[in-house]
Amino acid sequence: MPHSLTSRQREYLEFIRQYIRENESSPRLDEISSHFKVKAPTAHTILEALQSKGYLYFGRDPISGFFIRLIERAGSSEIVMEVPIAGRVRAYGEVYDFPKELGHFASVFIGAAPGNVAALLVTEDIPQASFLAGDLIIFDLEKKPQPGDICIGPIGKRLFLLLVSAKTMDKEVTSFVTSQWYPIPKNLTDADREQLLNWYPLAYDENTHEWFTQVAEEQYWPIGPINPEFILATALRLTRALSF
Repeated sequence: MPHSLTSRQREYLEFIRQYIRENESSPRLDEISSHFKVKAPTAHTILEALQSKGYLYFGRDPISGFFIRLIERAGSSEIVMEVPIAGRVRAYGEVYDFPKELGHFASVFIGAAPGNVAALLVTEDIPQASFLAGDLIIFDLEKKPQPGDICIGPIGKRLFLLLVSAKTMDKEVTSFVTSQWYPIPKNLTDADREQLLNWYPLAYDENTHEWFTQVAEEQYWPIGPINPEFILATALRLTRALSF
């Protein structure tokens, strides 16, 4: 159970909470010391006290660098928890190094279950989705995809970011651009049978059409609705670094 704080320790804790809310990443040690106009060893001592009292823990790893994780606050549905970086996304939205432990960062969630979230690091710009290199996409590994969701899914044995366009029972889809852009009315579906998902690659457009067609052919992957069980994770939101 967390112990009582001094007024100074409380100021540090509130600064870290507010920083994570605004930036969706934890502050660096030099940012903390600069904010409080103290030297880094002094700020480090305060963090050690907060850690010993059970409010946070902090450390450093070779990929993420310095990090801080806040312990869940009792009585609040809003929690700050550590998000593992579990892979990367290159141009055309292809996912690689998944799932691997590449680092982690802290972010604020409401109602998310610890252990169900992970992130992908965007390493190359994806203009079709306005994603920039350095962005982090946070995913829920348990969330069922719905029309409009960005997901991680397969084209053969390769993984890509896919955009779910609609639910359907129709298997006769011969293009990445689906003809059905709306869910089938509930009274026309079987509630006991899970619908298939119409989809297309997130980075699909007229300039990438030929490239994706070649990938599908090479992977012997028929272009058609996908079973939801093949979706590995559903995106919750994107985090863009505001400062470095």
